[in-house]
Amino acid sequence: MDNTFEVSELPRRSAASPRLPHPEIAAHSDDQAQALGHDPIEHRGLVQPAGGSPLRPQRRWFRPVGRRGLLISVLALAFAAVAPFGWNYLQSYQSTDDAQIDGHIDPISSRIDGTVIHVYAEDDDRVHQGDLLVEIDPRDYQVAAQRARARLELAAAQVAAARQDYAARIAKVRQARAVNFRAQRDARRYAALLQDQVVPAEQYDQYTAAAWVDAAKVDSAREAAKSADKEIAARQADADAARAALDQALLNLSYTKIYAPADGIVGKRSVQLGSRIEPGQTLMFLTETDEIWVTADFKETQLACMRPGQRVTIHVDTFARDYRGYVKNMPGASGDRFSLLPPENATGNYVKVVQRLPVRIMFEPGQDPDHLLHPGMSVEPTVWLR
Repeated sequence: MDNTFEVSELPRRSAASPRLPHPEIAAHSDDQAQALGHDPIEHRGLVQPAGGSPLRPQRRWFRPVGRRGLLISVLALAFAAVAPFGWNYLQSYQSTDDAQIDGHIDPISSRIDGTVIHVYAEDDDRVHQGDLLVEIDPRDYQVAAQRARARLELAAAQVAAARQDYAARIAKVRQARAVNFRAQRDARRYAALLQDQVVPAEQYDQYTAAAWVDAAKVDSAREAAKSADKEIAARQADADAARAALDQALLNLSYTKIYAPADGIVGKRSVQLGSRIEPGQTLMFLTETDEIWVTADFKETQLACMRPGQRVTIHVDTFARDYRGYVKNMPGASGDRFSLLPPENATGNYVKVVQRLPVRIMFEPGQDPDHLLHPGMSVEPTVWLR
C-alpha cells in the first residue's frame, strides 16, 4: 500500500479515536498511555491513517483567535479612534511647574529721625489700611511746629504793617497831586497876568517854581508808594515761607505716627521700643493681601499661541485645589535679561538653551475671601489656548 500523501490533505483518524488526548493522559509517557487503553501515537499528537503507517505530526492551518487577541484588537481600534482627540487636547493647553504666587511687599520706613516710643505690630499680624504701626516721640516736632506758627504770625503782622504803610503812601500821593494841581493852576494864571503886565515877573517866577516843586513831590510820593507796594510783596513772601515752614513742621509731626499703607500681613520686623531711627530706615515689611498674581516662567517654545486674556487653571500645591485666572500680560524679556550678570554671547561662550519668560497671571476676584494665598507659594498654572 502506498503510504505517501499530500501535505495539503487533512489526515484521517479513526472514528473511535478521540480528537485530542485528555489533559491528564497527555502528561504520561507512551507506556502509561497504552496501559490506560489509549493509542500512544495519538497521545503524542500523531494521527495514523487506515493502513497503519505512522504519520508526521498534524499541522494546524488555522489557529482561532483567543480572548487576549480579541481584547488587543479592540484596544487598538479604540486607541486609533481616540488618538486624534487626545492629540488635539494635548495641543490645547500649556502648563509649567516653574511658577509661584507674587504680590506687593511694601517696606515700612520712617521719613524723620527720632526715638520709637510705641510699636503696635508684631510679625505675622494682619493689619488693615490706616492701622497705627509705629509711633515716634513727637515732642521735638511739636516744638518745631509752635516755632513755625509764631514765625508765621510775625510774618503776617509784617505784611499787615506793609499794607498800612502802602495805604499811607497812596494817601500822600493823592495829597501831593492835589497840591500840585493848585500850583499848576496858579502858575498858568500868573503866566497870563504876566503877559498882560498885571503882575511883576518876580511874582510869576515864585509861583512857577512852586508848581515845579509840587510836581516833584507828586513823583516822590508815587515812588514811595511803589516802594511800599514792593515791601508788601516781600513781607508776603516771608509770610508764605513761614506758612510753608509751618506746614512742613506739621507734616513732620504727623510723620511721628506710621500707619499701614494697605491691608496686609506684617513681617520681618526690625524696630524695637526705644530705637533711634533715621529717615529711610526700614522698620518692617507689609505683604499686601488684596492684590496677588502668579508669575509663571514658561519656556519660549510654549508662548507661540499664548495671548493676554486666555483662561488659566491655577493649581495651588498648598491646598491641592484649583483656582480660576487669566493671562494678564506677556513678558517683555527673558529672565536672564534682568539678572545682575546677563550672559555675553559675543564673547564666544555661546550655548543655546531654551529660555524662560515670566508671564503674569491674575486670579479672578472673589476666590480667596480669607486671604489664604500668599506670595511664594508654588503653583502649577495651565493656560488654555483654545
